[in-house]
Formats: sequence, structure tokens, C-alpha cells
Amino acid sequence: MNAAIHCCRTIIIGNSGSGKTWLSLRLAEALGTEAIELDRIHWEPGGCNVARDKKLAIEAVRQAAANAAWIIEGVYGWLAQEATSRATALIWLDMPINECLNNLRQRGLQHGEDERAFAELLKWASDYQLRQTSSSFTGHEGIFSTFTRYKCRLSAKSDLEQLIAKLRRASP
Repeated sequence: MNAAIHCCRTIIIGNSGSGKTWLSLRLAEALGTEAIELDRIHWEPGGCNVARDKKLAIEAVRQAAANAAWIIEGVYGWLAQEATSRATALIWLDMPINECLNNLRQRGLQHGEDERAFAELLKWASDYQLRQTSSSFTGHEGIFSTFTRYKCRLSAKSDLEQLIAKLRRASP
């Protein structure tokens, strides 16, 4: 991976709990750019209980992608696709389901979740390879296979750590 991650317009996709936010924050810090969470765009402020109007969410992603540099991360393939025409790199975190579930349990509730919503998130994450939506393994595989610029598929936490270390070594 080159030091600038190809002009620093990078999309990170993967299952819930795969490490997208962790990686995006470290990449953004190393590259001096903004990390944008699709969760914050998809959900209305105050939690993960009410989805934002789809047209408004799509417009928010398009506006973010119009900036010169960014890291956009999220599970929502339909939203990530709104930025692919401007993206210069795509990273797919294809982590084992058990690792994703363990990561979710370790981080616990966030974004205003309650116990019921968290249980639903765990179930949703466990069904990643079974679902047939843009926010599933199949959906992410489709985005990855059709992306024509720089892309990488990482399948272990050590891959993420190596990526960050390589980027830090290459940074001035």
C-alpha cells in the first residue's frame, strides 16, 4: 500500500465488529484527514433506533465524498457505493464471524443502543454470510470485485496492524 493510500479517498467495508472504525481512525490520524462513519449518516442522531431518510443519507455520503480527502467506513454497502466513483482505494475487512462478535461484545453498547438493540446487532453480525443484501458478505464481495482502483482484502487483525505500521513507516 503506498503512503498516501492513493490520494486518501478510501472506503472501508466489512461486517459489524470487523474493525472498520478502529482502522479508519488510525488511517485518518496517520494521513491527516477525516474519518466518516456511515453509522452516523445512516441513523438519526441519538442512537441506532431510527434510520435516516435514505435520500438524505445518500446526499450526506455524496457531500462527504466530494471533499478532497477522506476515509469513509461502514457496513452499509448501498451507502458506500455512493462514494466509490470518487474513491481511490477500497479496503474490505473480511474477518471471521467469531472475531467480529467478540469485538462487538468487548466494545459493548454504543451510539445510544439499548440491550435489545445490541442483541439484534449481534444476531445481524452473525448472519453476515447468510444475508443477501448490499450490507452482507455477498454485497461487499460484489463491491470489492467491481472496484477498479487500488483495493485490498484483509482477513486478520494482524493484517490491519501491519497496514498501519507500513503506513507510519512511509509517512514523513
